[in-house]
Amino acid sequence: MKTLYIITFLSSISIFGQYIRISPEFSINSIKGSNVDVLETNIQTYNITLGIDYAEHEKYFVSSNLGYKQRGGRENNPLLMGNWNKITKRWNYISMNSYFNYKFNLSDAYFYFGIGPEINFLLSKKPFENTPYENDYGLNKTLFSANTQVGFTRTFGDFRFGAYSYYNLNLSKIGKSDFNNLKNSGFNFGVSFAYDLDKL
Repeated sequence: MKTLYIITFLSSISIFGQYIRISPEFSINSIKGSNVDVLETNIQTYNITLGIDYAEHEKYFVSSNLGYKQRGGRENNPLLMGNWNKITKRWNYISMNSYFNYKFNLSDAYFYFGIGPEINFLLSKKPFENTPYENDYGLNKTLFSANTQVGFTRTFGDFRFGAYSYYNLNLSKIGKSDFNNLKNSGFNFGVSFAYDLDKL
């Protein structure tokens, strides 16, 4: 399924895209449990996305992104022995999202507010290896979530530069055990560098 999504996204760049964009990001996130918290301390993770802006009008535009995203958390437990008393886990995902963005225009720039869905496909193998949770917990291969973002973009000729932040809220479980469901929501921050596709 994820291969089909990727092919569809790359095809849409040449058909619909008005601007192509690359965006490095970092995020602050942790894991929360429905009954017991696991890896509940925030860590910083890193993401990179390739995106397109399209259906652009004076007051709104649509954006879609394909990227590499990390999720995870940290746990410090002095009651555990050896390496298990300090655990940090980062898991790798292919991430796809889209936004509907409303613009607040300035001269050669705009602020925007956007909302949209996200789907993530797990890449990491044995996600709880070398932890006390190894035999009890697993991660779901697919994770659904929703994003709310705010940002600022400035135009310089054929180029655009921007900065943005968004909150990612899980709509499905990131993982589970027989007695505990895990979720992973967090804040993300990024900068973007875009180019007008009509100039290619």
